[in-house]
Amino acid sequence: MVNVHDGRVLIAGAVSLSGRYALQGHLAAAGLQQAVADARRAGGVRLEDRHVFPLLVVLDDGGTRAGVRQALGRLAEADLIIGPYGSDLVRAAGAWAAERGRVLWNHGGSADDVERLSGVVSVAAPASRYLAAVLEAVARHRPSARVLVAVGRGGFGRHAAQGAQQAAARLGMSVVGCVTHDEVPEVSDADVLLLAGSFEQDLVLLRRLRTRPAIIGAVAAGLGAFADELGRQVEGVLAPTQWEEGARFAVDVGPGPHTCCARCEPGCCRRSAPGGTSHIEYPSAQAYTAVLMALHCAQDTGSLDDGALAVAARRIRCTTFFGRFGIGEDGRQLDHEILVVQWRAGVKRIVWPPEMAETDLDPSSV
Repeated sequence: MVNVHDGRVLIAGAVSLSGRYALQGHLAAAGLQQAVADARRAGGVRLEDRHVFPLLVVLDDGGTRAGVRQALGRLAEADLIIGPYGSDLVRAAGAWAAERGRVLWNHGGSADDVERLSGVVSVAAPASRYLAAVLEAVARHRPSARVLVAVGRGGFGRHAAQGAQQAAARLGMSVVGCVTHDEVPEVSDADVLLLAGSFEQDLVLLRRLRTRPAIIGAVAAGLGAFADELGRQVEGVLAPTQWEEGARFAVDVGPGPHTCCARCEPGCCRRSAPGGTSHIEYPSAQAYTAVLMALHCAQDTGSLDDGALAVAARRIRCTTFFGRFGIGEDGRQLDHEILVVQWRAGVKRIVWPPEMAETDLDPSSV
């Protein structure tokens, strides 16, 4: 590992700059770069009675498990290891880290089983809470809604769908069916259609719908590129999201939301939006937070020892610009809260939870 007395701490990330997660991977890489730049600008972190400055190395994992292990193998001597995007890739990265007794700082894998992996420290809420949050937002308007769930391939989709079904039972809603993304669902008996698939899977299914229910919630719709692809069809669609630029938290670790967001320039974390405005996507914010929390734990312990960092990560309770951070006994990120947005005139607006809402949910707009 890099010697602290060299005055630097090496942060290494494996992300998909090519392959099936390239969209999210580039956003994550931008967040990593911004986090390291901000940490350097702030004077680095204090370790062993001296300030050290982070350096970043990012390698392309190509969107494959083999690519993840190959990239991490080249990064094995780094002080802090940042994981890839995608729950299946994080499983591979988590296994690699466990074999070596390393901590994997996870920003991009939210399947519940991934978050429980030993040595994985997650900053994002687990998949089982994604669509559950959408139903909580809907319940205020349609408390007895009939819900149809479409499940994509992979563990993330299964966990998101299971969470939705459990939330529906808790809220007094009825689940009228659970289909796969390979089917074109018959939605005439449903008030709410929930899509728990990948970006491509959710897009394809929405385009294939013959009729639309009153309310649609899609995991993939939290990304601006989803609206770019769907155009006017995205109007009214709800989406769970880990973070939005409009959210404001009382921060006790790291930069405040205004400071952090102001530093991101178009072409880095930001994307263009209607009217010449731009906003930051949540995969960038997640990756930024993984670096922020890794450095915070290092400074809290005064050490880069992986065992000490893992203990600190499970002990610390704090709030960053990204929201609350707190790891539960089962290893999952429990304190961070899912937001729900609705697409309105080509712009995402926060509609849940009430204390963060920029506007009220509008079921009639779909």
